[in-house]
Amino acid sequence: MEYSFFFFLLLERSQILSTKISQKTPAYQYESKQLRSKYFRHVSKGGWPFSTSAHGWPISDCTSEGLKAVLVLRRLPSILHGVENGTLRPVSDERLFDGINVVLTMQNDCDGGWATYENTRGGGWYEGLNPSEVFGEIMIDYSYVECTSGK
Repeated sequence: MEYSFFFFLLLERSQILSTKISQKTPAYQYESKQLRSKYFRHVSKGGWPFSTSAHGWPISDCTSEGLKAVLVLRRLPSILHGVENGTLRPVSDERLFDGINVVLTMQNDCDGGWATYENTRGGGWYEGLNPSEVFGEIMIDYSYVECTSGK
């Protein structure tokens, strides 16, 4: 079996809250607009984390890479065959749209970049509240270029 088969399988299983099984977990209730607003949570459904879908927190560059990888892999003959014969679950266009939604909504208004976990919500003055002497610039999630640098 090709490596692409296993990579596709891992990508399909690790997309956050995108399968029927993962939507039966308590985490899915927090996807409602009301609870996301109440708890200052970003939309998770459709994103990819650093590890498994149980991690639950979408990462902007992981989601971008997940989307790119699925778009390439799902056209391969081995993947098409696996979906056709039922050994692989398909990644539907709706799931891809959910991932795109995660990436687009993580774009920061302040500078057009993408933060890692959540939109930049505070100012640089928050760093004055940083209790850590070891880690600098950890109080807000700053913009990075990962999502805009792909080909």
